[in-house]
Amino acid sequence: MYLSSYSPEPSPPGKLNITSVYETSVCLSWDRPTDMEGVPHTFRVTWEDSRGQRGSITTDENPTVLSHLRPVTEYSISVCTVLQSTGLESEPVHTTVCTKPSAPERLRVEEVRSRSVRLCWDTPTKMEGVSYTYSITYTCDGEERKEQTTGSNSSSADLCDLKPGVEYSFSICTVLHNGSRSRACSAQAHTQPSPPGKLNITSVQETSVCLSWDRPTDMEGVPHTFRVTWEDSRGQRESITTDENPTVLSHLRPVTEYSISVCTVLQSAGLESEPVHITVCTGE
Repeated sequence: MYLSSYSPEPSPPGKLNITSVYETSVCLSWDRPTDMEGVPHTFRVTWEDSRGQRGSITTDENPTVLSHLRPVTEYSISVCTVLQSTGLESEPVHTTVCTKPSAPERLRVEEVRSRSVRLCWDTPTKMEGVSYTYSITYTCDGEERKEQTTGSNSSSADLCDLKPGVEYSFSICTVLHNGSRSRACSAQAHTQPSPPGKLNITSVQETSVCLSWDRPTDMEGVPHTFRVTWEDSRGQRESITTDENPTVLSHLRPVTEYSISVCTVLQSAGLESEPVHITVCTGE
């Protein structure tokens, strides 16, 4: 009598689960195949994009990461059980997933003012032919997060409703029309402090001047000081940092015109406001 050898197919994996999705990678797991205890086996994972480009790996790792994928691309993924003894494969189990859009890169904070900044960034890569916008969010301590949207043809944006002298956290991400978002690219920066108000010369002596100024606006609760700089007609310059208002500038030259400027200085970051100016001539 002739006996033929027969090796049944292995059980397929259970349910496939997409545990995380990124721009160029996907993390995939699956439930164990049933009744395969003690049977040496591995798994073949195959993925194919909408253009027919296919990749495949054989792995014992569960979960496993599929890498080197394309952003904003739908992939059909299948996993089957493979007998190590014969290479026989189970029926495949399928799922689909779309990778995330690429993120903007190198977010920079430029043209910092007391109430505005300009953000600049590098456009996301491998997004040719994809329709998207940018979502910019920003916040500081004690403030609700704000959001601004700009088109994909932009690589900069002006934010104009900021508070002076505080640190902001900025982030930008790519947003598809279906709501899918890229990872965020982030940056932090202090806005400039508000400048002092009007300068006032309260007294003038031969070698000294008493100077005062109005408080900078919207700086309550923000630790700051003031830098006072004065320069005579010969270009000799001096500077002090002070909390005293009014303050006295001494050791001046008699009958000499001085250009005086005062700016607000953040104690935390050393960032200076725009200066406010006045001129005065010392007495005889």
